[in-house]
Amino acid sequence: MAGGALALAAAAALWTGAQDVGVRAYLSAPQVGVGQQFVLHVEVSGTQQLDGDPVLPAMEGFARYLGAGTSTSMQIVNGRTTVSLTHQYRFLATQEGTFEIGAVRVPAGDRVLETEPVSLVVSDAPQPGTGAAPGAEGGPADAVAPDDLFVETTVSKTRAFENEPVTVEYRIMTLVNVESYSITDLPLATGFLTEELEQPESPRVEHVTRNGRQYVSAVVRRTVLFPTGPGTKTLDPLGLEAQVRTRNRSFDPFGDIFGRSGLLDRRVPVAVASRPVEIEVLPLPPSGRPASFRGHVGGLAVSTSVDRSTVQANEAVTFRVAMEGTGNLRSLSPPEIDFPAELEVFPPEASTRVSPGGGSLEGARTFDYVLVPRVPGRVTLPLVEVSSFDPDAQAYRTSRAGPIELAVEGGDAVAEGAGAVPSAVSSVREEIRFIHVGEVRFAPVGRRLVAAPGFWVALLLPVAAVAGAGAYRRHRDRLEGDVAYARTRRAGRMAKKRLAKAKELASGDPREFHAEVAGALQGFLADKMNVSAASLVRDEVGRVAAARGVSAKTLERLFECLDHCDRQRFAPAGTEREPPEELLERAARIMAELAKELST
Repeated sequence: MAGGALALAAAAALWTGAQDVGVRAYLSAPQVGVGQQFVLHVEVSGTQQLDGDPVLPAMEGFARYLGAGTSTSMQIVNGRTTVSLTHQYRFLATQEGTFEIGAVRVPAGDRVLETEPVSLVVSDAPQPGTGAAPGAEGGPADAVAPDDLFVETTVSKTRAFENEPVTVEYRIMTLVNVESYSITDLPLATGFLTEELEQPESPRVEHVTRNGRQYVSAVVRRTVLFPTGPGTKTLDPLGLEAQVRTRNRSFDPFGDIFGRSGLLDRRVPVAVASRPVEIEVLPLPPSGRPASFRGHVGGLAVSTSVDRSTVQANEAVTFRVAMEGTGNLRSLSPPEIDFPAELEVFPPEASTRVSPGGGSLEGARTFDYVLVPRVPGRVTLPLVEVSSFDPDAQAYRTSRAGPIELAVEGGDAVAEGAGAVPSAVSSVREEIRFIHVGEVRFAPVGRRLVAAPGFWVALLLPVAAVAGAGAYRRHRDRLEGDVAYARTRRAGRMAKKRLAKAKELASGDPREFHAEVAGALQGFLADKMNVSAASLVRDEVGRVAAARGVSAKTLERLFECLDHCDRQRFAPAGTEREPPEELLERAARIMAELAKELST
């Protein structure tokens, strides 16, 4: 039986070489809704191995890349053997319209083949009630209808003034069993300042009714947005991928009797996205704007205080200005204060305390000034005035605090340094630094040459050089005769070269950079294990590497890094990416761990 299988595989391989290689591209569905997943299939017939990955056309204008996979098949019909290789690329539709997906370039041998363009229709119909029904034929995600699982965006208002806080809440709504989820795409929020609100590690699960159906719901993200300018702003979708447990639709009449129905369940990844939200931003009215207004929108009240009302001349006193209210408190700047000339004033130290409240942010922003009075007498700290815009009343409000009287005691001439100098005023260097002279060492007269360490070093150095040359020669002979040894020894050097090349590509095309990092990792592992990089299969690599002493944690970090590089190679332009230097450092650490564990 084993011999027959080998003969069949050999015949298939021979036939593969004789077949003409052809390519075609097709979609899992010709029409999808905004925020739904579709799959682009690139089928290569006549071969089961390519010289390189297919090159996809630009699709970032209407879709976001999610992931990729491959499959192979072989058929024998009327004595004719047909083999094929299919790449599946999963995308999320993000823009309404009819789009043409251009030709996919596939390297095959000494040729580059191109597929015919395919057309995709992305509709703007509401997610609930659209899409394939449960059990429809297609990809694994087709078993989950769009109204069974979606992301809902709720904004506190769709019409706001500049810098007025807008609270945004993203909810996952599901009728199916979601085992886990991860956020794949964060909204860019162009034209907004973003303040993230804390989320519990385990979101609170609620039951929510939508369109007469009761969903299980949980908040996955909450933010507060502050528009930075007038006009219509679009909040991009939030992308999410969930691992869903679904029931296999294959018929098993004895499943319930023998308890096998649970075995028919399967976990499938389902990608969903929220719908874009438009927010109309209004300019602040110019009429009635106070001179003390600095752009804050929301409630704001100011108070002032000093740590003591009586102070000696040349001693420090702390003057605090506290502004409490709601809105974008972190952007508040120090108020303009005209301090008396008798005071030496140091730049304030700012601190902020904010927390969610009332559908916005509330808290305080404080500024601590260190003041040093130089002349005895009574000093008046001036009134402090701040203004803000009340969006509910559409009017400007002004809050005032002070003035504060400060009594300064002391003689007419207080000596330099008599008082407590604030920490902000300190000596930063010594004016004179002395030259340190080393001790003089003397050598005894008439010391014998053989007693000197240098004599023995010079005597034994040729012997060590001969021994080193012999060891190096044995190393060279083994490199030429032992392929596994040679690949293992050169693995680190080759990986460093590829990482150096990736570093040069970091400022260029992100796809080439991430492809080079992934190639360095795969090549290093292949050299260390003395296998072909083209034949690396994740399950087989994990099994063999674990047998050779590689820990499960190291393998998990390796595969996570490779998956990240794969996603970034097909991610659209403008996608937030991990800094290249951090990815290079992460890949280097993984290689060091692999080298250490494989050498034990």
